[in-house]
Amino acid sequence: MRIFKHFIDPTLPRTFYILLIGRFFNLVGNSLVFPFITIYLATRLHAPMSTVGLVMVFYGGAQVLSVLVGGVWSDKFGRRRVMLLSLISGALLTFLVGLPTTPSLLIIFLAGMGFTVPLFQPASMAAVGDMVPPQRLSYAYGLMRMASNAGIIIGPMLGGFLADHSFFWIFCLDAVSMLIFLVIIFVAIPETRPTQRVATVSPGSLRDVARDPMFIRFALLWSLTSLVYSQLFMVVPAYLHLQLGYRPSFFGYLAAENAILVVALQLPITRLTRAIARPILMAFGTLCYGIGFWVMLTGHARPVFIIAVVVITLGENMINPAASAWVADRAPEHLRGRYMGFFSLANRAGFAVGPLTGGFLMSLGVGPWLGATGLFAFLAAFGFQRFSRRGATPSPMKLSL
Repeated sequence: MRIFKHFIDPTLPRTFYILLIGRFFNLVGNSLVFPFITIYLATRLHAPMSTVGLVMVFYGGAQVLSVLVGGVWSDKFGRRRVMLLSLISGALLTFLVGLPTTPSLLIIFLAGMGFTVPLFQPASMAAVGDMVPPQRLSYAYGLMRMASNAGIIIGPMLGGFLADHSFFWIFCLDAVSMLIFLVIIFVAIPETRPTQRVATVSPGSLRDVARDPMFIRFALLWSLTSLVYSQLFMVVPAYLHLQLGYRPSFFGYLAAENAILVVALQLPITRLTRAIARPILMAFGTLCYGIGFWVMLTGHARPVFIIAVVVITLGENMINPAASAWVADRAPEHLRGRYMGFFSLANRAGFAVGPLTGGFLMSLGVGPWLGATGLFAFLAAFGFQRFSRRGATPSPMKLSL
């Protein structure tokens, strides 16, 4: 009980903690699938990584469109409706991806899953921004990441074990987790979209977000950062399995290691770095990404990848809560869903291009792939550092209403 009291903040509403618990169970299901999707495609399509990377562009493109649409819809129709739509449609498409179908149907179902599942992200992030006092946003987003990664501790290990025998069950159980989360939100989460200013403030549009040049620069840097991070979950699993001969379960353990470190270190790191400007935190975190991928150049033994994941996760703990809080702070209240949609779009754009970029570079050799990935990370870190110098402080600069 004392452990739970340590994490419970009385300034945060009950609905936030319900969303937190639901997110945990949902991520157990989601993480059964996403670490192994490239291995699954390579096995089903009997194709090299360069071809799998091209297929993943369709999947990633659907995700990019999804988070943009999800942000607009969450402002227009409400956070709750979009989350419910995402969960019920995502459950159906995820189940269909796991069925034995033709390659063309597999790609169609995969694109459908790519569109429906990420609709949840901008709506849920906007809901947290609605629920939580501004001064507690970094802490709240840190807790959300902890809950997600606590689920990821379980999911990849179970998913790796199942994938060693049959991929069907990882998709089936992921669909079940979404249906469970659907019931939680339907029963216990009310609509959080602000309504008190509807009569006096226009609903805004995506053009309003595009007119914020500081935010657009941030989004471009975030896309590059996501491209780098995507290599860990989209390309490294295939590298370990197809080139080094490790079973899928080995990456499941690495993903669980990543999640355990997030759960253990997220709050201490957030507290230790709370006085540091958010763009500086993002620069330090991205540097850790680059160093982590360069560590993988030192050998093929298991300890090399274990150490690399430690370094990358340290960076992840710095960069993600800082970025989410910066966006929530900066967004005008009536545009928060759209800002979160753009933020998620930048993330998904990096993940969309990441497998294609990684697959192409890997075709040139492991050295060019990991070397270039580290260089991309250092470029992003330099961009965040310059971004900070130009005045992109944590304080929001609200757009005129």
